[in-house]
Amino acid sequence: MPSTVVHVAFGLLCGAALLGARFDRRAVLVVVAACIIPDLDTFTSLVVASTHRAMLHTLLAPGLLALGLWHGTTRSDWLRARLRPGDVSRLWTGLFAYVAAGIGLDMFTALGVNPLYPLVDQFVAVDGRVGYDSGTLFQSFIEFPEPETDGGVNVGQRGSTETVHVASGVDPSRGAEEPGTERIFPVVFRGWHVTLVLVGCLATWLGLRDTEASA
Repeated sequence: MPSTVVHVAFGLLCGAALLGARFDRRAVLVVVAACIIPDLDTFTSLVVASTHRAMLHTLLAPGLLALGLWHGTTRSDWLRARLRPGDVSRLWTGLFAYVAAGIGLDMFTALGVNPLYPLVDQFVAVDGRVGYDSGTLFQSFIEFPEPETDGGVNVGQRGSTETVHVASGVDPSRGAEEPGTERIFPVVFRGWHVTLVLVGCLATWLGLRDTEASA
């Protein structure tokens, strides 16, 4: 699974690409915070069972934040008076990083995320292939039932919080853990994780260097 380090690296890469010369230290702080927030639901899982990848990985969270940001920057003189030049772009970029890096990467893991929690309690994972074989285009992201079965279309459903528990170093298993339970806190587990971290750090360094040089 992608660690918080990987989420942050991807978010910084997005921030550098979206903000260009406006990608400064203030933007870095906003993007890093936005990428960390979703993984804080590892702790909510200790209070409300199995809500890691659900409580703060729901798309309703950035949706409400986007609504609040839009209202605050277009209707609130109080907020506009306290924002620095460029802060609106930084905040919208942070929201983009929240969705793309904080939530998006986890949708490609085995158990996925719970994107509409708590309105719809269902973990969904984007897991499949698209290819071309002997004149036939195939895909396995969406599975359609056979004509003789009554099963519905499967778009990666994994189950609800009642049946799915996404393990973390904070809450490895549902319920109380036995003494000596292994707690794994991932940093980089795959080759592409390393690539993303290195590229994200490089893009951040180049973006900050160009911004400071322009200033």
